[in-house]
Amino acid sequence: MLKAVLFDLDGTVTDTERIYQKYWVQSAHEAGFSEFSSEDALLLRSLNHHDAEALMYDRFGINFDFKKVHDKTVEYTINEISRDGITLKPGLDTILSYMKEHGIKSAIVTATDRENAVKKLKIAGIENSFDDLISAHEVKHGKPHPDSYLYALKELGISQNEAMAVEDAPNGILSAYRAGIPVVMIPDMTKPDFRFISYLYGTVPTLADLVPLLDDLLKKH
Repeated sequence: MLKAVLFDLDGTVTDTERIYQKYWVQSAHEAGFSEFSSEDALLLRSLNHHDAEALMYDRFGINFDFKKVHDKTVEYTINEISRDGITLKPGLDTILSYMKEHGIKSAIVTATDRENAVKKLKIAGIENSFDDLISAHEVKHGKPHPDSYLYALKELGISQNEAMAVEDAPNGILSAYRAGIPVVMIPDMTKPDFRFISYLYGTVPTLADLVPLLDDLLKKH
């Protein structure tokens, strides 16, 4: 029986992944790494700091100051969304209303630290829309490791077969899959391909399109 849906934040609930991508590139160029591209930024989505740092060292050498570039990216992103606001992904109200009506819990499971995650939810006006917030900074290993999702299950007091994850990018999809949770992809800046299509329970175009999928699951029980 489905008891909770676990949502990634950036790129899934909020249209902020594109902002991070822009500032990853800008911050890396400012640090002297002009070869850093938008494709490099895509690789960093939801990726935990340890693995992200190792990936950047591998691609650009040990002189790549990951912390400096990361911190500037976050600073620029928070400044922009604080100034301009946050656009929510289409269908969020629809799916949250459906879940509330059917007694299904909701949680955010994000790679963002708790302080900035809360800040983004407040800017978007949805700080009270979810039952729980899980930050990867609260576990030993962030996405694509399963720790974040396993911790979310523990916090909500449910098992893998009572949950569903919703993600937009490979690292998050792999994290949920490794935790044994069925995961649905809503593509944002990446389309599903052969590298991770087998990990997916399904793919839908918007959050609103989760409604018939959840409806079918509930009818089976």
